[in-house]
Amino acid sequence: MAKKHTETVDSKLKTGWQTVSRMYNAEAVLHGGTIAMSHFLLNIDSHEGSFASDIAPRLGMESTSLSRIIQSLEEKKLIQRIPDKIDKRKIKIVLTSKGREQKELAKNIVRDFNQQVELKVGKEKIQEFYKIIDKITELAEERSKDLKS
Repeated sequence: MAKKHTETVDSKLKTGWQTVSRMYNAEAVLHGGTIAMSHFLLNIDSHEGSFASDIAPRLGMESTSLSRIIQSLEEKKLIQRIPDKIDKRKIKIVLTSKGREQKELAKNIVRDFNQQVELKVGKEKIQEFYKIIDKITELAEERSKDLKS
Protein backbone atom coordinates (compact mmCIF):
# COMPACT_ATOMS: atom_id res chain seq x y z
CA MET A 1 0.00 0.00 0.00
CA ALA A 2 1.31 3.45 -0.94
CA LYS A 3 2.13 5.99 1.75
CA LYS A 4 0.05 9.12 2.04
CA HIS A 5 1.88 12.30 1.02
CA THR A 6 1.98 13.29 4.71
CA GLU A 7 3.99 10.16 5.53
CA THR A 8 7.21 11.24 3.86
CA VAL A 9 10.39 12.25 5.64
CA ASP A 10 10.26 15.78 4.27
CA SER A 11 6.60 16.37 5.12
CA LYS A 12 7.08 15.10 8.70
CA LEU A 13 10.16 17.32 9.13
CA LYS A 14 8.37 20.36 7.73
CA THR A 15 5.18 19.86 9.75
CA GLY A 16 7.13 19.17 12.94
CA TRP A 17 9.36 22.21 12.53
CA GLN A 18 6.43 24.49 11.64
CA THR A 19 4.62 23.42 14.81
CA VAL A 20 7.69 23.93 17.00
CA SER A 21 8.42 27.23 15.26
CA ARG A 22 4.88 28.52 15.93
CA MET A 23 5.24 27.54 19.60
CA TYR A 24 8.60 29.33 19.91
CA ASN A 25 7.24 32.37 18.07
CA ALA A 26 4.26 32.56 20.45
CA GLU A 27 6.72 32.48 23.38
CA ALA A 28 8.90 35.17 21.75
CA VAL A 29 5.89 37.44 21.18
CA LEU A 30 5.10 37.25 24.92
CA HIS A 31 8.52 38.82 25.50
CA GLY A 32 8.29 41.43 22.74
CA GLY A 33 10.22 39.61 20.04
CA THR A 34 10.05 37.04 17.28
CA ILE A 35 11.61 33.64 16.74
CA ALA A 36 13.97 35.18 14.17
CA MET A 37 15.16 37.73 16.71
CA SER A 38 15.63 35.01 19.33
CA HIS A 39 17.61 32.82 16.92
CA PHE A 40 19.79 35.80 16.09
CA LEU A 41 20.45 36.59 19.78
CA LEU A 42 21.29 32.94 20.47
CA ASN A 43 23.96 33.06 17.75
CA ILE A 44 25.82 36.12 19.06
CA ASP A 45 28.88 35.42 21.17
CA SER A 46 27.93 36.77 24.61
CA HIS A 47 31.39 38.12 25.42
CA GLU A 48 33.09 39.07 22.16
CA GLY A 49 30.12 39.76 19.91
CA SER A 50 29.88 38.35 16.39
CA PHE A 51 30.03 39.57 12.82
CA ALA A 52 26.72 39.44 10.93
CA SER A 53 28.54 37.58 8.16
CA ASP A 54 29.31 34.79 10.68
CA ILE A 55 25.77 34.67 12.10
CA ALA A 56 23.96 34.52 8.75
CA PRO A 57 25.12 31.00 7.70
CA ARG A 58 24.19 29.62 11.14
CA LEU A 59 20.68 30.90 10.52
CA GLY A 60 20.63 29.65 6.93
CA MET A 61 20.46 33.19 5.59
CA GLU A 62 22.52 35.64 3.57
CA SER A 63 24.08 38.42 5.65
CA THR A 64 22.23 40.98 3.50
CA SER A 65 18.93 39.42 4.65
CA LEU A 66 19.65 40.21 8.28
CA SER A 67 19.26 43.98 8.10
CA ARG A 68 15.63 44.01 9.24
CA ILE A 69 16.35 41.75 12.24
CA ILE A 70 19.45 43.76 13.16
CA GLN A 71 17.48 47.02 12.89
CA SER A 72 14.71 45.67 15.15
CA LEU A 73 17.18 44.38 17.74
CA GLU A 74 19.00 47.69 17.73
CA GLU A 75 15.73 49.65 18.15
CA LYS A 76 14.87 47.43 21.13
CA LYS A 77 18.34 48.18 22.53
CA LEU A 78 19.29 44.49 22.57
CA ILE A 79 22.38 44.91 20.40
CA GLN A 80 24.90 47.51 19.30
CA ARG A 81 26.69 47.67 15.97
CA ILE A 82 30.41 48.34 16.23
CA PRO A 83 32.52 48.84 13.07
CA ASP A 84 35.65 46.67 12.89
CA LYS A 85 38.80 48.67 13.63
CA ILE A 86 40.69 47.24 10.65
CA ASP A 87 37.97 46.71 8.04
CA LYS A 88 35.25 49.34 8.47
CA ARG A 89 32.96 47.38 6.11
CA LYS A 90 32.67 44.65 8.74
CA ILE A 91 30.26 45.32 11.58
CA LYS A 92 30.48 43.46 14.88
CA ILE A 93 27.17 42.84 16.63
CA VAL A 94 27.50 43.08 20.41
CA LEU A 95 24.84 42.28 22.98
CA THR A 96 23.76 44.98 25.41
CA SER A 97 22.97 43.99 29.00
CA LYS A 98 19.29 43.87 27.99
CA GLY A 99 20.28 41.70 25.00
CA ARG A 100 22.17 39.28 27.25
CA GLU A 101 19.05 38.98 29.43
CA GLN A 102 16.89 38.25 26.38
CA LYS A 103 19.43 35.71 25.09
CA GLU A 104 19.40 33.95 28.47
CA LEU A 105 15.59 33.92 28.44
CA ALA A 106 15.60 32.38 24.93
CA LYS A 107 18.15 29.75 26.04
CA ASN A 108 15.99 28.84 29.02
CA ILE A 109 12.88 28.47 26.86
CA VAL A 110 14.75 26.18 24.45
CA ARG A 111 16.26 24.14 27.31
CA ASP A 112 12.86 23.79 29.00
CA PHE A 113 11.20 22.54 25.81
CA ASN A 114 14.05 20.10 25.17
CA GLN A 115 13.75 18.76 28.73
CA GLN A 116 10.00 18.29 28.24
CA VAL A 117 10.62 16.39 24.99
CA GLU A 118 13.25 14.22 26.64
CA LEU A 119 10.91 13.40 29.55
CA LYS A 120 8.07 12.51 27.20
CA VAL A 121 10.09 10.61 24.58
CA GLY A 122 13.09 9.32 26.51
CA LYS A 123 16.79 10.08 26.29
CA GLU A 124 17.67 7.02 24.18
CA LYS A 125 15.02 7.78 21.57
CA ILE A 126 16.16 11.42 21.40
CA GLN A 127 19.76 10.27 20.81
CA GLU A 128 18.53 7.97 18.04
CA PHE A 129 16.49 10.83 16.57
CA TYR A 130 19.64 12.99 16.45
CA LYS A 131 21.51 10.23 14.61
CA ILE A 132 18.66 9.88 12.10
CA ILE A 133 18.43 13.64 11.51
CA ASP A 134 22.20 13.79 10.99
CA LYS A 135 21.95 10.99 8.39
CA ILE A 136 19.06 12.71 6.61
CA THR A 137 21.01 15.99 6.57
CA GLU A 138 24.11 14.24 5.26
CA LEU A 139 22.12 12.53 2.52
CA ALA A 140 20.43 15.80 1.49
CA GLU A 141 23.80 17.61 1.40
CA GLU A 142 25.33 14.84 -0.75
CA ARG A 143 22.37 14.87 -3.10
CA SER A 144 22.51 18.65 -3.34
CA LYS A 145 26.24 18.53 -4.21
CA ASP A 146 25.55 15.89 -6.88
CA LEU A 147 22.91 18.12 -8.46
CA LYS A 148 25.34 21.05 -8.64
CA SER A 149 28.08 19.07 -10.37
